[in-house]
Amino acid sequence: MNTKPHTFWPALTVTAAALALSACAPTVNIGTPEPVKIDVQMRADIYTHDGKAAMPATAAADDPNATPAQRRYNRRAEIQDLKNNRVVGEGNDGLLAIRELPADAKYAGYVKLTVSAENADRAAEFKAKAEELQKPLHVYIKDFATKAYQASYPGEWVQTVGGEWVKR
Repeated sequence: MNTKPHTFWPALTVTAAALALSACAPTVNIGTPEPVKIDVQMRADIYTHDGKAAMPATAAADDPNATPAQRRYNRRAEIQDLKNNRVVGEGNDGLLAIRELPADAKYAGYVKLTVSAENADRAAEFKAKAEELQKPLHVYIKDFATKAYQASYPGEWVQTVGGEWVKR
């Protein structure tokens, strides 16, 4: 039987060194002297679930100092809400059209005002973009209407090239 009595001592030495080093481990404080502060800014949009959209609390979409593109950007949630409620649809002329005017007079007035403002901003933007891209206005409008049709969600009103209104 060939045993090596020397192998016991190196293993014992390594184990003793490891224990000695682990006993000397420094204490690391991972706490913070002050609480962590998080700066959060948020916007809350409130919607009703009875088929009527809540009217906006602010008039950011109607800021006269904003560009048409900025006003359209500020108004996009309202427009999408009107589309979701099947009140308006995308026309083949690139403009929004009121499909079903709400019975509530106040809400109907809001819908008319919102659609009118959106269409005015779209018309101004169409003209500016067509000039910028050096395209005839009718070509730019046709391209916009095609993209709007393709980007619409299932169930939204859209007008086909032939003029027929369908739910996509």
